[in-house]
Amino acid sequence: MNNDWNWFFSSFCQSAAALIGIIGAFVISRLLGISEKINSTISEFDNLKIDYNKILLNIKNCNFYWCTKVHVKYNNDLHDQIKNGDFDNLSPEEILNKIYELDNQLFKIDEAVIESFDKVYEEYKPKYTPLGNGMSVKNLSFAGAFDIAPTGLWDTLSEQKSLIDKLEIESRTLIQHFERNLQNLKAFDDSTKPLKTIIILLLVAFPFTVIYPLHFMPMPTNSDPEITFDLFSVLNSMVTFKSVLLFIFFASIESIFWYFLFIINQLNEKLISAKEDNSEDLRTLENYSEHFK
Repeated sequence: MNNDWNWFFSSFCQSAAALIGIIGAFVISRLLGISEKINSTISEFDNLKIDYNKILLNIKNCNFYWCTKVHVKYNNDLHDQIKNGDFDNLSPEEILNKIYELDNQLFKIDEAVIESFDKVYEEYKPKYTPLGNGMSVKNLSFAGAFDIAPTGLWDTLSEQKSLIDKLEIESRTLIQHFERNLQNLKAFDDSTKPLKTIIILLLVAFPFTVIYPLHFMPMPTNSDPEITFDLFSVLNSMVTFKSVLLFIFFASIESIFWYFLFIINQLNEKLISAKEDNSEDLRTLENYSEHFK
């Protein structure tokens, strides 16, 4: 009975090569799809950053200071409380707290509130007429009674408030988009790690399951393969035409696997950079404006 190992090595190499090829094709296809999605997500972040800068520019053009002063100046409830003496002998902190409680639509700009309040207080504070003998009577004059807002002021104020409210809504919506973008970036970590592991396994498996068995062929009939540790024999086998072809085959396939490992590393670097760029500042409302609640 003839004992021919060539059939075994041939079938073994073909089966291993086919299996590595199928797995490699699946991994590469999957990797290219993930790469496209990662680039799309990063591109989406760049567009969100453009929207972020645009919103910041529009917020910068909003006159929060002026809106606050106007609200304080023409607040009739504030006028009535000043006339009743509710603000007499209060500290600045107490005044601010009382005004903010009175009008919850105010932007908390202490300087604007105090500046406008001081003018209103001087106009509406109770005035007393001396009667002699250390006595005085409260003067119920109508000071400030005709301090009416100029025509069109409330329309301008309403437009400014509407713009600010719109920008706050846009800011909150943009924050949600940044949050979703960050979650998408983090999800790719779980996608690239298994692919990298599989490619490394294929890198190791290819020389042992394909190249090494092939170097035994062709074998004489009725002879068993032998593993030798003789350096001279090993060097002689490496300079044969068969060894050169096997080395070219090995280098070509391994280069392809290394190339896709390089792509994975590049994608990981992009992910790390994109996640760092999607900082907490972009996802915190106060960083858009300190006046947003």
